[in-house]
Amino acid sequence: MTVDILIDLALGALTGAALGALHMLWLWRSAARLGPDGAGALALVGGAILRLAAVLAGFATLMTFATHPAPALIGALAGFTVIRILAVRRARAEGQEGQ
Repeated sequence: MTVDILIDLALGALTGAALGALHMLWLWRSAARLGPDGAGALALVGGAILRLAAVLAGFATLMTFATHPAPALIGALAGFTVIRILAVRRARAEGQEGQ
């Protein structure tokens, strides 16, 4: 592996982690506003579309500026997935403590 590929892989991982954290934060806030009777479901769906658009735009921007787009995308997907796994584990742990 060349240094350029490793830099793109690391940049992708950092970008994916940042996008994953942003996505999970927005999801957390949207879910917190959801009422017990389902009020706010339309806002949750609208927020999902905006979250998806933001993440896809971030991935597209990364691939535009990366020297080697494939390793950058692999790193971004890995970083996003790691943050998602950590956020889900944290949410489950907090849910179990509240019971």
